[in-house]
Amino acid sequence: MRLWQLALAAVLTLAAQTALGAPQRYTWDGLGNGDAKCGIYRMHIEFTVDNGRATGMFQQKGRTMRNFDLPVGADGKFAGQVAVSGGTMSLNGVIGTSSELKLTGYCNFGGALTAA
Repeated sequence: MRLWQLALAAVLTLAAQTALGAPQRYTWDGLGNGDAKCGIYRMHIEFTVDNGRATGMFQQKGRTMRNFDLPVGADGKFAGQVAVSGGTMSLNGVIGTSSELKLTGYCNFGGALTAA
């Protein structure tokens, strides 16, 4: 191979590794839906995807902050349960061309994510 071809290959490889390895941050803010007062409950969710993990927090306004750390599959999906007082919330998300997150339990929260 010629020197310029080696240099170009090295630059492209480094660029691909940087793009794939760079932490990705996401947020979601909004109101819940479901039974009773869900429509007035405001939730804030933020997390980072890095090294195959989705690590972050969610907090309903005026309530305790809850943390999560979930594995992200090769297809960009992640899911798990997070303990809250009196039970658990299910957290499901997907990172990709249309990134979204759903947090369900006593109310339903989530939707399209905003890249931060």
